[in-house]
Amino acid sequence: MLKLVLGGSGSGKTTLLYARIKARAEAGQRSILLVPEQFTSSTEGRIYRELGDALSGMVDSYSFTSLAEHILSAEGGAAVQTLSDAGRAVLVRRTLEELQDNVHYYYRHRRSAAFCQMAAETIDELKSAGLSGQQLYALARNCGTESGKLSELALIFQGYETLLAHTGMDPADRLELAADRLEAALAAGKLPEFLRDRAVFVDEFDTFNAPKKRLMGAMLAALPMVTVALCDDGTPLQPEDLSLFSGAKQVAAQLRQLARKNGAEVAVPELLRKDLRHQDAPALAAMTRLLETGRCEPLSPETADGLYLFAAPSREEEARAAAGAIRRLMRQGVRCGKMAVVCRNIPDYRAAIRYEFRMADIPLYCDEPTTPEFSAPATAVRALLALLRGADMTENLTILAKTGLCALTEPQVCALENYAYTWSPNAAAWRTKFEKSPKGFGENELSDEDAKTLEDAETARQLLVTAVDELRSKVRGGSAEQISRELYFCLKKLGAEEQQAALVEAVRTARGIPAAEEAAREWNVVMQLLNEMAHLLGGQGVTFAEYEDLFSLLLRSSDLGHIPQTLDAVVLASAGKMRLDAPDYVFVLGLAEGEFPCAPSETGLLTHADRDVLMAKQIDLPDCFENRVVREQVCVYKALTAPAKGLWLSWPKGQGKTLCAALEPIVEALHPAAPELELPDLAATP
Repeated sequence: MLKLVLGGSGSGKTTLLYARIKARAEAGQRSILLVPEQFTSSTEGRIYRELGDALSGMVDSYSFTSLAEHILSAEGGAAVQTLSDAGRAVLVRRTLEELQDNVHYYYRHRRSAAFCQMAAETIDELKSAGLSGQQLYALARNCGTESGKLSELALIFQGYETLLAHTGMDPADRLELAADRLEAALAAGKLPEFLRDRAVFVDEFDTFNAPKKRLMGAMLAALPMVTVALCDDGTPLQPEDLSLFSGAKQVAAQLRQLARKNGAEVAVPELLRKDLRHQDAPALAAMTRLLETGRCEPLSPETADGLYLFAAPSREEEARAAAGAIRRLMRQGVRCGKMAVVCRNIPDYRAAIRYEFRMADIPLYCDEPTTPEFSAPATAVRALLALLRGADMTENLTILAKTGLCALTEPQVCALENYAYTWSPNAAAWRTKFEKSPKGFGENELSDEDAKTLEDAETARQLLVTAVDELRSKVRGGSAEQISRELYFCLKKLGAEEQQAALVEAVRTARGIPAAEEAAREWNVVMQLLNEMAHLLGGQGVTFAEYEDLFSLLLRSSDLGHIPQTLDAVVLASAGKMRLDAPDYVFVLGLAEGEFPCAPSETGLLTHADRDVLMAKQIDLPDCFENRVVREQVCVYKALTAPAKGLWLSWPKGQGKTLCAALEPIVEALHPAAPELELPDLAATP
């Protein structure tokens, strides 16, 4: 049976789901809670807080990805290796190289890393719509003026699928395979043990793509109860509706259709109308009603507290004022974890916020994407690859020595670099013993200090040149898999593992365990990428230059991730990806026209016109123009309704920006006050 729980932001949908999960646990019944991937960590914490030690074991928390893995582990198929996002970009690059002159529209861009990433994102979007390369090619033939471009994209898609068949599995295909296995188990009357007699609760989803819908359909057919919470006001869906809740209404309609298709009953939706989050904040409750219905009661001066609007001279002043207000709240006893800063495009504000918060001594957590491209392990691997393809030995050997991953002391590295700078040895000179004076011409007799310096330089030369020459002899004419393996063993011969372990221990002593874990993760990620190169290319023969290009693409497409350095910090979040843990105060910055809500722009290789053509053929593309317009409305709505006690709104008026149109009804109806910051609030920053 499908049960829909509908309600606006703060109406208690999640609280209701946890209450029902707890009631089932107290009755000895097990449950499954499904949430988006980025929410799994905070969900685990809340399960423990809500259910306690004894009952939290009665509920399993999954994302769709982890649920699919669990199904495949039980029913078979988990051993097939899955491509990462970085691996997908590399496979697209290989596809373009294989197609050669068959690519016309994108010929000039086929070696561009940015283009390969865009193509990978487009393939992911097409897969999320349930399309294969062959289906896209069939559709593209009848798309009028767009036929040529879409046909070529279909050709790239088909080539990607062909290479993928010999390499591994796309992440979207794992969901499809899990649905296959679950449907087969249901047909045989043998559900996996971890799904038997379970009720499934689905929370925090705004939409479901084609693979997720198929897995949802299999669960609806197999399980007694599936409860889905959606942010929806419960009114009927109107044709061509692009209002705030139209996306959720479409999802609800699709889920009802999916349930009926799979033979499951559809219960009457449960509608939650009361705003529980803002019971003690009349101004925020009125603003929520205004956003949801377009009307609200006027506020009296006594009830207007908690809603502020700040017209800042600049983005830097926005950050400075927000830091001052947060510092004042901290003095009043508000925990940092109960406050959050939200903006639409974090790069516009990251530097200013970090500076002002550091000056005000406010702990801040911002999970920014960081590639391992310039880490010491990646630099060492790229230096070795450059040496293999015949690049300048002096430059790359000194780079390799200075990564800190070679078994060399600091005096030895300095001696090597100074000798190389003084004598500029060519390739032949690097392969012979260093015997010249470290001081250069005109020095015939060596002092004890010079002799020691020369000995250090010679020791460093022997270690580096011996390892590189041995590497070159082993990989000559070898496959990509052999190159990956020998690169790892070359680093090991240079002493990289021991040096990395010593570095991690030094960081642990100086900066603590979290910083040490991040240092260790750099090494682990780069070694995993070497392994992924071996997996992607296998026994295929490649030149060193091609291998270096593909490895560099992997580095640029990977993300190290960051672990919060403190349990209590103000969170800087992007409105499109935020998951705030019941904040009391939220500071929304950058509410300028065209910036937040953001004007929908083209993403990937598909234009809005391409998407319109495909949608006219009944292909449900999640990133079509209409869906993105609605999603931007939802982003604004969720950011503004997230806090329970206070909301700060600001935009950089002094930089020629106007307040976004979405906030004009709030300004006209509620007249939010300007914040009154005193000198002690701003004294921390210059």
